[in-house]
Amino acid sequence: MNGKLDFFLYRSHGASTYVEFHKHSCFELVYYVSGVGVMKLGGQSLHYKPGTITLTRPNYMHDERHDEATEVVFFGFLYDDFPVRLQNGLIPDTENRAILSLMMTMKEELLGQKAHYAPRVNLLLNEVILLLGRQSEAASVQDDHRPERLFYARRYMDENFTQPFQLRTLAELSGYSEDHFRQLFKEQTGLPPGQYILHKRLHAAKDLLLNSAVPISTVGVDCGFSTTSQFIELFKRAFGVTPLQYRKSR
Repeated sequence: MNGKLDFFLYRSHGASTYVEFHKHSCFELVYYVSGVGVMKLGGQSLHYKPGTITLTRPNYMHDERHDEATEVVFFGFLYDDFPVRLQNGLIPDTENRAILSLMMTMKEELLGQKAHYAPRVNLLLNEVILLLGRQSEAASVQDDHRPERLFYARRYMDENFTQPFQLRTLAELSGYSEDHFRQLFKEQTGLPPGQYILHKRLHAAKDLLLNSAVPISTVGVDCGFSTTSQFIELFKRAFGVTPLQYRKSR
């Protein structure tokens, strides 16, 4: 593992205070030692409490509202996502607060600056990353079948199905790996993400064919197909007739 510390800070926030939207070029971990409040991240509202952690991937905008006086310990780090892929989200610490203990040891090393303190800090950081992965997996097992975990991704797909989409972006929006997102999405909708998008595009095309006189090529482009030939082929495969035959038959 090659996690490397970028910055390490600790801070107290008063009740009813707010940190405006911002982003970092590295991963950021915020540990909430005390207090309650909300962080908005990737379309989700993460409700923190003592003993919870928010993890933010690089270049994601996020803010933070403190409903109560809040004490945080937080650090930024560089990491290549292997062997543990880290996802945006709220993560609980272990029952014995193992992650907080590691962070406090990191703090002591940084303040004391004894011989070889920097390599030890990075060793501790990598142990934190491993525990984050373990805690994330444990939390996701409990949380997998909550429909709201996929709500924002599905709403985004419903509103933007004519646009190109990246499975990775949708997975991160929901807080899952790509494979796990694909599996859960199929469980909840009956279709894999790609087939879900195709279904939306084809039925939008049917509506346009019936209710407009625009050329077949325009229908295909307007509904998100990259070429007219692709549109015709997929339409015929789904409905047994070409778009033109469908329009004439109706």
